[in-house]
Amino acid sequence: MKKTAIALAVGLGGFATLTQAAPKDNTWYIGDKVGWSQYHDVGFYGNGYPDIISNGLASKNKSGAGVFLGYQTKQYFGLEVGYDWLGRMPYKENMNHAVFKAKGIELAAKFNHLIVDNLEVYTRLGGMFWRADSKGSHARIPRLKNNDTGFAPLAGVGLEYTITKNIRTRLDYQFISNIGDASTVGARPDNTMLSLGIAYYFGQNNVSSPAMFVQAPIFGPKRVTLKSKVLFDFNTSALKAEGKQSLEELYTQLTSMHHKDDSIIALGYTDAVGSDNYNNKLSGKRAESVADFLIFKGVPAKKISAHGMGKANPSSRSNCSYKSGHATKAQIKCLAPDRRVEIKIKGINDVTTQAQD
Repeated sequence: MKKTAIALAVGLGGFATLTQAAPKDNTWYIGDKVGWSQYHDVGFYGNGYPDIISNGLASKNKSGAGVFLGYQTKQYFGLEVGYDWLGRMPYKENMNHAVFKAKGIELAAKFNHLIVDNLEVYTRLGGMFWRADSKGSHARIPRLKNNDTGFAPLAGVGLEYTITKNIRTRLDYQFISNIGDASTVGARPDNTMLSLGIAYYFGQNNVSSPAMFVQAPIFGPKRVTLKSKVLFDFNTSALKAEGKQSLEELYTQLTSMHHKDDSIIALGYTDAVGSDNYNNKLSGKRAESVADFLIFKGVPAKKISAHGMGKANPSSRSNCSYKSGHATKAQIKCLAPDRRVEIKIKGINDVTTQAQD
């Protein structure tokens, strides 16, 4: 039970720090893993298995392996299903002989957090539907052979490194509590497995539709303008799916510049509707949303900053007949160019992305 508590604490501790991950939303991936599996609390004590069998030397450290299928619903959250072989553990000493082996189907939620470029830490929390088999013999008892199935909690932590857009490798440590039932298979050990795995993420080379951009080039004195309602819904700072795809396109073009020493500034703007205090906060949150997205895609956090500019520097140039108070639908539509996030890159001609409602 102590190991269970420790594993869950580690898992929940990782969950508390989750913010980001790099794959695209709604992405499938597959992978496999191999490593070292170790059983704990391996004594026999039930269903006719005398504890004298356990006096034999148990080979606790065995080879383990598995395959998994995952679905990345968000860039910081995914779901995985997998099959794990946890190893065959023999006991041998004089006339005492026994074997315990286990395998299972695991289901887990996976939470990622980017720590440095291309390297993430993650937590997996879930459970395993296991099957355990045991057999044993001793001079004073007949040969015993049994199997059982059940469910056990699972917790895991690991590091994941991006090799290419589609390929990632991971170092994973998982803990599974109480595999088996002493009343059927004679024992109920815990299991830990340290493994090295590799995964292939589908669709990572896809780019957003060119129709989303009025002008695509970002080199020279060009402006990239996103069509209406691409980044945010009206009066919110949460990035829409279309906005994330467009920012991925922007990130791809930014990385192609190879200006690693340049800094990036995200400037958020609102229209004139609402109070100065509210607009300053909203524009700041929008700029932070864009900056956070570029950070988890790979832009170093120390190279990018976000600032809210409120209703400053309107693009509509006061052509919307709006003065103050409540705005009509026509005025809100007219003021759309004012609601934007500008990306400025030090050392390169300014690039602007506009989010219009």
